[in-house]
This record gives sequence, C-alpha cells and structure tokens, in this order.
Amino acid sequence: MTNPIIDSLLTRTSLAGAFMKAPAPSDEELQQILGAAQRAMDHGRLRPWRFFIVRPEHYEVFFDRLAEAATRVQGDPARYTQNREKYRLTARAPLVVVAAAHIDPAHKVAPIEQAFAAAGATQLVLNAAHALGYAAFLFSGAGVFDAQFKAGFGLESQDHLIGFICLGTAGGPGKPGPTAADAVKTGLESTVRQWAPT
Repeated sequence: MTNPIIDSLLTRTSLAGAFMKAPAPSDEELQQILGAAQRAMDHGRLRPWRFFIVRPEHYEVFFDRLAEAATRVQGDPARYTQNREKYRLTARAPLVVVAAAHIDPAHKVAPIEQAFAAAGATQLVLNAAHALGYAAFLFSGAGVFDAQFKAGFGLESQDHLIGFICLGTAGGPGKPGPTAADAVKTGLESTVRQWAPT
C-alpha cells in the first residue's frame, strides 16, 4: 500500500523558474505552504526562519538589486549584465519567496543550530508546494552574501540569506535529469551507511 504523503516527499523535484508559468499558489495556498514551515525542527522555539514574499510587480527592482549584490560580491563590475540576464530567466516564475535565517547570537541555542532550523523550514516550503501540485525551486548565488542586500530585508551581519524560492506551475519538463526513483536509489546508495562501534 502506498502512502500519499511519503509519495509526495519521494517525488519532489526542482524545476528552475525559467520553466515555470502562472498560476502561482493562491494567497490561501501560500499560507498553507508557509504554515508548513512553522513545523520545522526548532530547538528553543526561536523560529529563526524569515520569509519575504516578492510579487511580480516588484521583480524589476528586486532582480536589479540582486544582480548588483552578486556583482559587488564577485568584485567585477563587468559581470552585472551577465547577472541581470540570468535573473531575467528566473523572473518567469510567478512568485518568489526569499528565505532567511535570523540568528540570535546571545541565545543558548548555537547559531549553527538556528541556521539548520531555518534551512529545515525552507525545505518544508519546497515540500508543501510540491504537495499542492506546484513547482518549486531554490536558488542562491553570490548575492546572498552581500551585506547591503541583506540589510534591505532588515537582516544583520550575523543573519543569513538562505536563498530565493521560485513558486509556480510547471511550464515544461525542465532540464533532463534522473527520475525521482533513480535519484532516491542513487542517493540511498551513496549517503546511507550502517554504523557499528569499532
């Protein structure tokens, strides 16, 4: 007997924003998707994750600033045009959610644990979107390390931008790759070992 929840987890895949089309999740569905993130592992109940919803009417400014951020980090002004053209493909996604980790360095929960919790919450967003029938894709790049760009979200130096989640409907098969079943099989073979004391 198959379990639909496990089936959803085992078949989740990434589809780049360049291969997405409308519709995006409705506001009600987005609440469910981001609500799933609230059930992430969370030592200390800090909720260190932060999500910022970017609507298409703000894409031009958002992706310009992201391209500028990536270019600053790369230290080569000539790369701005290349960065901006790359993000124009991503802008085909009908919705973008910025995922971040808000770190409290004074808390007894180690900063790395807080970052792990935020990463776990981000994965739950991807899983929940897939469970509702939407395509989801997380991308990052050099811009996530730019202090000025981070500050635009109210983030401080100890905080992290995890990446940018594209959400929408699949508009094509995307780039060729292994099937979900093959990816799971290969992953299990290469990442799982039985431990025994020596």
